[in-house]
Amino acid sequence: MPEVQQKQDLYTYLSAIVKQAASHYIEQEGINYDVEQLPIDLRFSAQSSFGDYSIPVMPWVKKRLGRPPLQIAEAIATYINSLHVPELEEVSATKPGFVNFRLSRPSAGQAIIERVLEEGPDFGQDQTGQGTRVIVEHTAINTNKAAHVGHLRNSCLGDTLVRMLRSQGYHVEAENYIDDSGVQVADVVVGQILLQKGQLQLAEGNEPLPGESFDYYCSRVYVAVNRLYEDKESERGQNAIQLRRQVLHAIEHGEEPESGPDYPTLAADLSHQIVQAHLQTMARLNISYDLLTWESAILQAGLWQHTFDFLRKHNLLEKPETGPAAGCWILPFGDNEGDNERMSDKILVRSDGTATYTAKDIANQLWKFGITDSPEFNVQFHFVPWGTQHDGRQLWTMRTPKDALQSDQESDPKRFGHAQRVVNVIDVRQSYPQQVVYESLRRLGYVEQAENSKHLGYEVVTLSAATAAKMGIDTSDGRESYAMSGRKGIEIKADDLINAAVERMQETRRQEEKPEIDERTAAILAASAIRYFMIRFNLQQIIALDMDEVLRPNGDTGVYLQYAYARASNILRRLQEAGYTIPGKLTTLPEQLAQSEWELLRHIDTYPRHLAEAAEQMSASALAAYAYDLAAHLNDFYEHTPPIVKEENEQTKAFRALLVQATVQTMNNVLRILGFEPLERI
Repeated sequence: MPEVQQKQDLYTYLSAIVKQAASHYIEQEGINYDVEQLPIDLRFSAQSSFGDYSIPVMPWVKKRLGRPPLQIAEAIATYINSLHVPELEEVSATKPGFVNFRLSRPSAGQAIIERVLEEGPDFGQDQTGQGTRVIVEHTAINTNKAAHVGHLRNSCLGDTLVRMLRSQGYHVEAENYIDDSGVQVADVVVGQILLQKGQLQLAEGNEPLPGESFDYYCSRVYVAVNRLYEDKESERGQNAIQLRRQVLHAIEHGEEPESGPDYPTLAADLSHQIVQAHLQTMARLNISYDLLTWESAILQAGLWQHTFDFLRKHNLLEKPETGPAAGCWILPFGDNEGDNERMSDKILVRSDGTATYTAKDIANQLWKFGITDSPEFNVQFHFVPWGTQHDGRQLWTMRTPKDALQSDQESDPKRFGHAQRVVNVIDVRQSYPQQVVYESLRRLGYVEQAENSKHLGYEVVTLSAATAAKMGIDTSDGRESYAMSGRKGIEIKADDLINAAVERMQETRRQEEKPEIDERTAAILAASAIRYFMIRFNLQQIIALDMDEVLRPNGDTGVYLQYAYARASNILRRLQEAGYTIPGKLTTLPEQLAQSEWELLRHIDTYPRHLAEAAEQMSASALAAYAYDLAAHLNDFYEHTPPIVKEENEQTKAFRALLVQATVQTMNNVLRILGFEPLERI
């Protein structure tokens, strides 16, 4: 192909040729129109008899070129054929107005292969976002209990988005917001106090079970204390609810007690232990972060108080004297006054003086954009190292008021935050509060920041009927799925799912009478299976988690992708073991390509475009679908061509060896963006 093709995909290359032809046609016809405004919709041809690619020109007619579409298509085809581009075997026009391209497949394939191998790990990378700082906040699990499978959808989506955006040159800061001052944390503090007093009983005993981690133990405490709250008629239940109010107020205001328990310190110690457990869980799925932001730090640094004053200064708050919000500070928002859920969402300060989640989210959003650097806020946070993560990335943390973490190293306060774009990964149940947050910025005059605030909402994870039944849930009502509830203890913990996946990977190998895999390989396969399951669905789709479906080794699964990659790697390994040296470059080409070779090549060629579009649309499922299609094309190529190691035709052997090499590189690139650790052997 022409020299430019070495650096471009077929879409860009063919589109440029079409624009050149269209420009010539417009000039020849005396039409006053900017060729750059013409929509170029290059696609795979609907029928192989038409060629390899087609472009419809019908949209060019109305209000644009004003000529019959077939006439335009024929003129475009005639012009391109007159260029005698050697890589184009034929350009034709068909009704009602398509321009069709039939390529010299070996030559086009050579250009694709050379481009992939030349760019290597950078194939698919782009610099579109260079100079743009983006904050992606994800995970954000309450520090009251162990992570469950619903949290994994958030984390896997968020981490994949971080990787996609970084591939496009964006400076991405991955934040994990730690709600260490909310009511759930207060619940566990209440539970711990009542346990010490002998006023609470846990299922399976009040002491940690053998081998039970701290977050698992707190999960049991959380369930038990919420059952006690439900007993509102009893003195024990009323006392527990009253203690909860006291603990929550003390935590939020950081009050040092004159006597009795130091609730803020208890909450801080508990939260730090559980966050450490959460990070260990997420590391098992190859998830890491740049910064831990703490709600207690936001409160105690005065950020919320300054934000509250700022909102009042701009006359955005009201304090009703009657009605359900009497005594509360509210941000008037929406017009559905009868909707209690929405009423609670726009309350920023409850009548007891405690701030709602939405209130603290407004303050946090202002900080993320660097707005709080202004003299009206004058709030600075201190950042110290938390530790090095499994992938070598340094994790930083906001220093919290009760932080026992000591470090001589401290980061520049302006190193974090100060984003141009902010993405908050939160489930769809938080859509309305997120609207309130962004509308608050808009009303304060920060319109650009409000427009650059994105809520990546996703539907919840439920349990399939089969999985729910295995957990002892009554499924006699015949529903297809059942909601989880941490308060009731109806959930699958994240580590339990990961452990089950590791065990299943090893058991499957034994059942198939294949060599056993080591613990590390099983763990990587398990992580791949879970990550892929959590991202492959459309965001608007509720996931009914079925353990068997998550861990299935074939079909549209993460394990299938890993096996495809290992198969391709094995082909290269066998060639090397047979003493074959893959040429650095093709000097001669086969006369023609098998259809499976061509389909694989075309799919490789589209990777940069698919990745860019997935990043732009923030669609992890789109990239997952591409990866699955790539693996399927590879397996189709494997099934429909003879073993390369036995191939006697040197031109064919060299071409196919390099094609496999390019496939391995492309698969490695996309799997890493999906958060997998690619396995060359399984």
